[in-house]
Amino acid sequence: MTKYTTFKAFEKNFPYQIWKIVVDASTRQIAVELRDAKSTCAILYIIDFEGKEILKHKQMDEKEWTLEAIQHHTVVLKRVGDTQPVKEGILFLDIQGEPRHLWQEYTWIDTYCDVVKVRHRNFQSGFEEYIDIETLKKTSSPGKTHEYCSVIKMPIPYSGVLPTYLQNADIQDLPWISRAADRILWSYHTKENELYYLNLSVANKSDLLWTQSLLSDMPKMIPQPYFQIENQLFLMSYNKREIVSYLV
Repeated sequence: MTKYTTFKAFEKNFPYQIWKIVVDASTRQIAVELRDAKSTCAILYIIDFEGKEILKHKQMDEKEWTLEAIQHHTVVLKRVGDTQPVKEGILFLDIQGEPRHLWQEYTWIDTYCDVVKVRHRNFQSGFEEYIDIETLKKTSSPGKTHEYCSVIKMPIPYSGVLPTYLQNADIQDLPWISRAADRILWSYHTKENELYYLNLSVANKSDLLWTQSLLSDMPKMIPQPYFQIENQLFLMSYNKREIVSYLV
């Protein structure tokens, strides 16, 4: 095996289960929504790509608010209803958790890079407007829109013939595959004493460079191993109370 290693960028624990994670790759910020089982209100944290806390335990006053995006040092929240997926209400917070602006009259439709697509509550369809996240200005035509979080990559399931260096691994399901520069990343579950392990194998075109366990002692397999931004992996622990990140 060629000499190679990965590095743990950070390991961050949270007091409650993680409900949602959103990322702004340009500012290297991660916003995390937790839910307290008693109040059921969203609790927000912001960390950077090294695990440093920027915002800690910002609890929303109403359970209907949920995290939608983080862009331009702004946290975007939308209001959800009991009988409908979205209801009127869009809130921008700065990264200190202070309100930038609240729109009670608009319903969230979609989020793109730099703008949020909205509709006034008086209309059931059409009449879309766009709120600029940085300037707070509204327009009926934002120009060319780009997909939010397009730089985030997810590994894909692989059903082909495994390379020689993985054929003896006791893989419990379909492996996932992704790339980081010229390296191929394989992630897969193995099983030992009725417990599951999530593993990462890093290879070039022909040789295995490194293998390690990312998560261990899990009673079940997890449905998605990680998300990836360039050469950095982010994964959530089995109990959904921890984010771990590796540089590959």
